[in-house]
Parts: sequence; C-alpha cells; structure tokens
Amino acid sequence: MSGASARPAPGGGRIDRRAVVSRHDPRVNGTSDGVLSVGNGSFAAGVDRTGTQTLCGPGSAEARLNTMAEWGWHTMPQPPPAPWESLLRPYSSPRGQAAYMDLPGGTEDPGPAEAWFRENPHKVSLLRFALVDAGTGRSPAAADLAGASQHLELWSGTIRSRFRYRGRECTVVTAADPEQAALALRIDAPGLALALSFPYGSAAWDLAADWDRPGAHSTRPEGGVIRRRLDDLAYDVHVHGAGLRAVGAHEVHLVPGGAAADGPLDVALELVPREVPALSLPPEARPTGSAALDGPRAPALVRERSARFWSEHWEGTGVLDLGAADDPRAAELERRAVLSRYVQRVHAAGVLPPAETGLLANSWRGKFHLEMHWWHAAHFAVWGDAASLRRSLDFYGRALPVARATAARQHCRGARWPKQIGPDLHESPSDIGPFLLWQQPHPIHLAELLRRADPESAADPMLQEVVEQTALCLVDLLREDADGLGVGPPLIGAQERHVGDRAALRDASFELAYAAWALRVADRWRHLRSDRGAGELTEIARRIHAPLTDRGELTTFRSGPAMERSDHPSHLLAHGMVPPTGTVPQEAAQRALEDVLAQWDWESTWGWDYPALAMTATRLRRPEQAVDALLLPTPKNRCDAAGHFPQRPGLPAYLPANGGTLLALALMAAGWDEGPDAPGLPPQWGARHEGIRPLPGEER
Repeated sequence: MSGASARPAPGGGRIDRRAVVSRHDPRVNGTSDGVLSVGNGSFAAGVDRTGTQTLCGPGSAEARLNTMAEWGWHTMPQPPPAPWESLLRPYSSPRGQAAYMDLPGGTEDPGPAEAWFRENPHKVSLLRFALVDAGTGRSPAAADLAGASQHLELWSGTIRSRFRYRGRECTVVTAADPEQAALALRIDAPGLALALSFPYGSAAWDLAADWDRPGAHSTRPEGGVIRRRLDDLAYDVHVHGAGLRAVGAHEVHLVPGGAAADGPLDVALELVPREVPALSLPPEARPTGSAALDGPRAPALVRERSARFWSEHWEGTGVLDLGAADDPRAAELERRAVLSRYVQRVHAAGVLPPAETGLLANSWRGKFHLEMHWWHAAHFAVWGDAASLRRSLDFYGRALPVARATAARQHCRGARWPKQIGPDLHESPSDIGPFLLWQQPHPIHLAELLRRADPESAADPMLQEVVEQTALCLVDLLREDADGLGVGPPLIGAQERHVGDRAALRDASFELAYAAWALRVADRWRHLRSDRGAGELTEIARRIHAPLTDRGELTTFRSGPAMERSDHPSHLLAHGMVPPTGTVPQEAAQRALEDVLAQWDWESTWGWDYPALAMTATRLRRPEQAVDALLLPTPKNRCDAAGHFPQRPGLPAYLPANGGTLLALALMAAGWDEGPDAPGLPPQWGARHEGIRPLPGEER
C-alpha cells in the first residue's frame, strides 16, 4: 500500500493534548531516580536536583550529568599504531574471500590498533555548570541541600528546581534553545554563585569527561567568551548576562552585573564550535564561529523560544489518550509514551544517528549503532514528526561513498552499512558488529516510513540512491542454494550469540524475513521512479527461504544451532517489526511468542525486546498479551521518573527502548494498512489517538 494517513481519534471531539502531556510532567524529589534534561535533539544538558550540574565533576562517580552536542567529538592526539585498513580480515563467503573489519582477540584482548579505533573519536562533555558557595568557592554536597523538588514542565521544556541551602530558599529555572546549543539559567540562590568548568575527553566506554588531565587542554576567557581547545576540537562558550572571572586553569565563575548584581542571576550559555572533527556533519551543522544569540534579552529569549517550540511540537504531532481507562496499565503506558516522546526529541532528533544513551551520557564512547537507528528514529514518522526522521536519514547520503567501499571489499554492488561507526565513518573493530546483517535493510525501511508520512520525499534523488544502493548490496549478500536464497556466511544474527561460529553461520530467521520484505519495498521505489528494473527485486524476494525450520517452527535459525533462550528473542521480529509477507503462518508466530513468554532469560534481554514482543502480539491481534509484554516487570524494562530505561551500571539510559515503546504503541493504537483500529489495546480502554499513522501492512 502506498501509505495510510493518520486516523482521527474515535469517539468524541479533539483530544486535549495539553492535558494528556501535562499529567505526566515529571515531579521528582531528592530521592527520586532519573536525570532530567533539556535540549533540542542536537544539543542537551542533564541536570541534578539543583537544576544545574552541581553534584558531579572532579572526584564524583556521577556520569549522567553532561552537556553534549552532536559536533562535540574528540580524538586523542597520539596517532593509531596501524592504519585502519590493516585491521581487515578475509572471510570465506559465497562471493569468495571478503574483507571484514574484525577483532580476533575480542573485547577482552584487543590489539593496540583495534583499541585505538574503538576508542576514537569519542563524544565529550563540553561544559559543567555548577553552583558554588559564594564564600568558599566550593560546590555544595548533596547533604548540604534540603527539601529538593523539581518539576519538568513538558509543555514548555522548562525545569523548575527548588531546594534550601543553609536554610534559605533557592530556585533555578533551566531551559534550552530549540535550535542553538544554548542554555538559559535563572538562579535565585542566596549565598551561591554559578561556576563553569571544563574537562578533557575520555576514551572510557561510558565516560564523557576526564578531570585528571588539566595540562592536556586549554580554557581561555576573553571578554564575554570562553575559548576552549582539546586537540582537534575547538569551541567557544558565549556567556550572555554576566561577566567572567577565572579562578583556575579550567574554572570560570560568573559575575552578575548591573541590576542583577543583588538579584537573581539570569544568564544564557551558548556553545559555538570553531573546529570539529565530525567529518560527516552536513554543511549547516558545521562550525560557524559566530554566536546566534546576543544582548541582555538572550536568557529570556531562550525561555520564550523553548516554550513556543514545545507547545507547537505537542500540538502539531501525534497523541495517544488512554485517560478513559481505569486500568493502571493504561496510565503507565501513556506515561511512557509522553516521556519517551520528550526524551527522543531532546536526545535523538539530530543530524547524526544517536548513541544508545543519546546526549545524556556516553555509551560505546558515544558512537552510534546503525542496527539501532530504526528503533531510535522510525517512530518520528508515525507520530507526526517526519522532519526529525529526515534529519538523521540524510546521514546515509553523506556516508554512501564509505558504504560503497565496504560493499566492494565484500564483492557486492551498492552500499554495505556498518554496525558501529562514529562521525569519522570508520567502522569500529569488533567480533560481532561487522558480521551483523539487520542494519542493512534499515535505510529502506526508514525511507519507506518517511515516504508514507511525506510522499514528496520519494522524489528526492538522495533517498532514491540510498534505497537503490542498499537493495543492490542486500541482493548480492544473498546466497544461492538449489532451493532458494539464504543469508551468510559469515553472519551473526541479531541475537548476537554464537560469536565464535560467525564464519559459518547462515539463515537467521529474522534476517531472512527482513531481507525479503525490504527488497519488495525497494522494488516499489523503483516503480515510483519508473525504473526499467522494477519487478526484479520482488522476484528475488520471493526466492528467499521462508524463516521456518523444516518442521514449520519459527526459531532463531532456519537451520543450524539450537535456539539459545537468552539475549534478544530476535526471531519474533520476523512477524511484528517486519510486516507479514505470507511466509510466517500466524500459528507459527503465536507458538513462538508463547514459547518465549514461557521461558526466557529476561536478565540478559535489552530494552527494545519488550516492544518487539508487543509488536508480534499486536500483529496476532492479542491486545492483552501485547500490553503485558510491553510492561513485563523485568530490570531492563523499568522506566524511571525521567522517562529513561536504565539497563545496567554504566548504562543509565537506553533510547532504543523509548523509540521501541513508541513504535509498539503506534502499532497497538493505529494498527496497519487496511487493518483494525487499536488492534493491540483492550477495547474496554476506550483508547483515542490523533496524528499517529498506521504502520505498513502485509506485502506479497
């Protein structure tokens, strides 16, 4: 089907969007978990209960309080011990000896060159803004703050924090500009001042700041600007509304001026890149060296722009109203939907695919995982915010030359997409990532969702080229058998088990189903541009093996290793995330779902597995099962007060869980082409939705 429009809310007038959003405003206190953030998708800052970043910094184990921008990448000055190309290894494939990036020693024993390319570049926390005692110059400890409470007003994107310091009431209002890398802080805190401090970059897996190398970088105040350099990264911090006083090599205190000298400090901090190593940034995101804000009204302007942006965002995009239900599961799903929409727009709506922790903290050193990009970004198209998908989808056009080179090394036409990559476009050495296949169809899937939301996008030459080159490589990655087409070897399935068998693995069930569906969609794009090759890809797709064992069961592999009941139950994606193609009978999908729910190692799962289960249940029209799956009470499926899904120590957020929740709820509420409304929600809930598009239906 060419694409379905968003269905109106059944049963009544227009949904009161402000009521739906505002009833889930986070209101937290000093003991609540979760870190609140402000941001715009390309820039974000997390704050503690003071509305600043007071409770972190040198000597602190707190790694969730950062100020990050998409352009804020750093590479250690020491050159790599060996060229990147020297790390490629030959693997036997149906196309002959193919070169793959590899990590023979695994993550426990990487070689020096492999370690260097895994660690560089890494994303950097650009700034710490913290309260300090006006007398001692030291930041208060958590024990010095009493009565802390905080309210994130989602409708305006504003955080209001209250606490007592030495018996005196303090308030801080924090907001971010919707377009610039800029913060506004209004601080009414007797006895406290605001200090800015600056770390070096860290090559650690989960850290964005190194406070122990003061001699490796420079911080230079000049007038109202702080000039920063970390090797290949240079940027300025423009301070609007206060003077500057250097108190250390990398610490600057703000000095109120004029009428503000005896009243609240009202200041805007604007970060402007001068030199950045992020080669894959589009021209409009590259350094300008010029501030966009100016004058004494800069702080107020940021707050006004934030309030206007967020109110228009909530009014102009999709909404799911479950307020008529008296089932507590409905209230929790609605809360997760609202908070996930905020979290994703703050942390994952930029010009690059996001890290799995977004702009909150580093994970995998801030690099992005393209097999996660669908979970990060697909929901934007179905929740009425197609522009946010488009921004990061353009990345594939900029990365096409590198993807073509990878395909050529593997004896394929077209473009071969990597798993883990940074803005330098170097695939990270790994014994897993380069052998994954399921990121390959994602650009086709994302482009199709964008086309359904914005039909004119199908005429974009860049998107057409990305879809075509992705499909050509996918065809060449198929293996010719006597009775059809398969995938691999080499191969690692989405479950990421059997790593030691990567040279021989073949025919992971989800990957078979996804390839067959994606080639049909790419063929539609050929039809739309009247390509002479239209029809060919569908015929190839029909020859791909059905993702079933010889006994007609849906398990991890069509043939080969027995299913391991841990990590991702990825075979369920073949009938859920992947729209039906007629190769997986409903009965086989239902048996597979029941089998997973009955016995699985939930401790080893990840946050997007629960939305995956819910999508399969929804395709099977099992609403109670879909709701229960999306809310399974496991450690990896807990949504904290800020809307994040902590996964484990060092991984305090997991944006694929947020994006997956939104995708699952879209399918549960709006269904699919020519399907029923709300197939995944109990009918007695009286669910209403506006601006949410159905997902693709069956492809034959």
